[in-house]
Amino acid sequence: MFRFGLFRSKPCSRCGLEVNYLEPECPHCKGLSDLQVVFLKKSHRDDLRNKNSDLIAVFWKLTLVAFFITLLLFIF
Repeated sequence: MFRFGLFRSKPCSRCGLEVNYLEPECPHCKGLSDLQVVFLKKSHRDDLRNKNSDLIAVFWKLTLVAFFITLLLFIF
């Protein structure tokens, strides 16, 4: 995963989300049980998957548009 804009952060060893390196505890998983942290990780992973699938759809559409424009340029 790319960490642009997170120069002063590190991944939490428990939940894996980014935490400011000055904070003593992770605000995401502080006070959660281990089972709740597992659900937090799964929820975060599912959110990333949904965002990425939308991005993949946009890239496929752009690829098809570029292909048809190129095809039209070669035909005419």
